[in-house]
Parts: sequence; structure tokens; C-alpha cells
Amino acid sequence: MKTRILFVHLLLFSVAIVASAGDPNIRGSAMARTAVATSRSIEAFGINPANLAIPDRGFLAFGLAPTSFRVSTELFSYDIYKNYFTGVPGPNGERTAKYLTDDDKNTIMSILPDLAQTRFEIETTPISLWLQLGKIGTLGFAVTEHFGFIPTLNKDFFRVVMFGLPEETILYNFDGTGFSAWLYQEYNFSYAREIPLSLWVFKDLYAGFSVKLIQGYGVLETPLYKSSFGTTLTPALDPARGSTYPKLVGNFNFLLRRSGIDLFDESKKSSSDGLPEPAGTGTGIDFGLSSELDYGIRVAASVTDIGKIDWTKNIVETSGRGSVGIDNPFNTSGTDSLKDAIKGEEHPGQPFSTDLPTRIRVGVSMQSELVPFLKWFPGKVLLAADYTQGLNESMGNTTKPRVSLGAEWRIIPLLPLRTGFAFGGGDVPRWAFGFGLDVWVLALDVSVENFGMLFSPEKFQMFQLGAGLRIRI
Repeated sequence: MKTRILFVHLLLFSVAIVASAGDPNIRGSAMARTAVATSRSIEAFGINPANLAIPDRGFLAFGLAPTSFRVSTELFSYDIYKNYFTGVPGPNGERTAKYLTDDDKNTIMSILPDLAQTRFEIETTPISLWLQLGKIGTLGFAVTEHFGFIPTLNKDFFRVVMFGLPEETILYNFDGTGFSAWLYQEYNFSYAREIPLSLWVFKDLYAGFSVKLIQGYGVLETPLYKSSFGTTLTPALDPARGSTYPKLVGNFNFLLRRSGIDLFDESKKSSSDGLPEPAGTGTGIDFGLSSELDYGIRVAASVTDIGKIDWTKNIVETSGRGSVGIDNPFNTSGTDSLKDAIKGEEHPGQPFSTDLPTRIRVGVSMQSELVPFLKWFPGKVLLAADYTQGLNESMGNTTKPRVSLGAEWRIIPLLPLRTGFAFGGGDVPRWAFGFGLDVWVLALDVSVENFGMLFSPEKFQMFQLGAGLRIRI
């Protein structure tokens, strides 16, 4: 029993310190990642390339490594962790182990989803450049680093830890368990311009596209995981053992594969810069449109990350398939076969491809000073709404739709305040908040998503933090 509690305690503690990521558009993150119609200049990379062409302050801008990370888990909230896995006050004032009752275990299990993900993602843009060239259009260039790690655990993993293996027939199903990790760098070359068309209520129309050259440095994925483990009652051959006795049974069928750079082989390093050669390469494309209607209302749409990464170097597969049955748990050969089935066999793999996290974004925004029924509001207010739909489950993407509402208030022009609410997308409903310091040549942005967690940390399930600096000329 103590071992089980320690196992869950360590697991939950690791969840509490693990981080899933926002994007380096810090201003948009402060509005709950509401950005497809509101992003400007270098903020538009990876969101909506059409917005690069919308006039902004100055003609040249570059960013100083905006970075964002976001922590989330579908396992337990910090409240559950604190109530059940941090012990109870002892007689000497020290906390002692808490032994979970069946009611405690059932309460915990009722909270867990069938497949629970814990996500850790970081994105940073060390280099970004935006240049407006008048009627020629707008050029953009950015280098962005993407890193993420997502373990997915089946609910039955926790059930077997909580309740163990009873002496009656029971089979725990671990289907869907998997691990996903990635590290890649993209080089974004963008072009956007205003389209000289006069269309009905559209006052202007901007269009843009990006071509991304991608270098992949590492990936881990689980294309297949179907396994089960438990006990079954088997007729006893020896009457002294009764009519039946429990037998351990298991079925395993899984595949994990990985590809990555070799940091220690000098022969595999590039001669020009001494860095390891990428293990994968690929291309991606972004498209976007943006148009202003009457009364300062802007509508926009984009499709981002259409493409894939082809992994060709240092490919290793770990696979296992088969069934085991153990009559005697003290039989060494039986337990060895179980260990081998769980561990699988490692062998060289074949080249494979990973889709980029393709997303469709549609949004609308409005400026209070241009909308008749909002002109009374003090200062300048930007209101916006986004709908985001992922088209695959690759590298942190999700097909669960996401809706966000955002606002930026400039009652003091150089100190914009931002906030927003988001729903869906695989996360709990969350409130975002942020602020900026915006002078002519300099803009500093800070964002926090799930801002309410700062006031109620016991409800922790997701947290995002980002910061970035922009310079305009």
C-alpha cells in the first residue's frame, strides 16, 4: 500500500512541475490567444501572414526572442494532489502518510478521463524581422524553435495502482497509452500585400503567405499501443488449491519510434557551423486573408502549418507483440517473459514522416473609436473573437475546436491592458491577462493564461507564461 501511494505521489509531483506551450505571439496570448485578426508586424508570424501587410508603426521591426511556455494536465488538479497525496498532520506536527480508503480511490478515479494527457511545450523566436516596402508589399523572416513532450496515460494505469490485482477475473486495458516529443526549428519566409480590389462592403483586402523550411532535431511518437493485463480464474489441477486459482495474463501490441540528432558523432556534424546535422527536414506553408469592413470591423482567416517533416536519420523502433500467462508468479521464466513483453525489442527503423500541426483560424475584431455604439467608452478598446480548428493530432495539435474572446484597453496609450477567455481546445476554460509597455520604438509584452490560478492555486490544471520585446523603426 505504501508503495502505491509513493508511486502516485511521485507521479503527481512530476505533473505539478511539468510544463504545454503557447506561441511567441505574447500580445495575442494575453488575450487568450485571440490573434488572427489583431496581430500586426512580427506578431503575425505563424498566425496570419496577411496581417504582415497591414500598416503599423514604422517600416522596420524586429523581435528580441519572445518566448512562451504553457503547463497543462488532464490528470489531477493541485487540489486533489494536496488533499490526498501530501499526507496528514501527525502527533508531533509532522505530516505522515495518508492511507487511501476505497471511497478516496473511487473519488480520484471518477475525476480522471479515459486518456489523460500532461503537456509540456515551449516556443521561442530568437530572430524575427518585418519590413514594409510600400506598394511592393511586406517581407518577413523569422526563426522559431519548437519543443514539446506529451505523455498520454490510460485511466486503467491508475486503477491498477489504486486497487491492485484482485483474485477474481479482471482485465485492465491500456489502449491509447503513448508518448510524443518533438524538437524542430523553422525558417519562415513571408510575403504579404494589399490586394487592389473594391468588393462590396470590404474596405480593403490583404493577403499573405509563408514558406517554412524546417530542420528536425528529434521526435518520439507512439503509432500503436494496444495492451491489457490482469488476472483470470483457471481450473486447478491440484485439488489442494481449490477448484480455481488466479492466473496472470497479458496481451501486448505496441510500437514506439524515434529519430534524433547524434550529439557525439563528430562525423555527423555540419562542417560550416559545427552543429549536428538535422535528423529530419521538411517544408510548411501558411496562407492568410484579412479585410476591414465598415465601422472598424476586421475579419480574417488563415491556414497554418500545411506540411510535414521527413525523418531519415538515427531511426530506432521499439516494438512488442504477444501474449503471456503466468501460473506461478515466483517462476523466473514466467516473470522474465512478462518483462520482455512489456519492454519490447529495439531495432533500426525505416524513414517516416510527421505532419506539422495544421490549424484553421477564423476571427473578427473591432475598434471602439470606429464603432458608433462604443465611442462613449474611455480610451481605445480593441475587441476580438477567434475560432481555431486543428486538422490533426500531430505535435501537440488537437482536433477539438477552440473559441476565444479577447480585449485590449488603452486608457493610457503606452500601457495597454489585455485580457481574454478561452474555451475548448483540450484545456479547461481559462482566463488570460497581460499588459504592455508600448512607446514609439519599443514594445514590451507580458502574458499569463489561466490567470485565475494565481488566486486559486488549488485549482491548477493549466498555466501559461510569456514575455517578449519588439523594436520598431
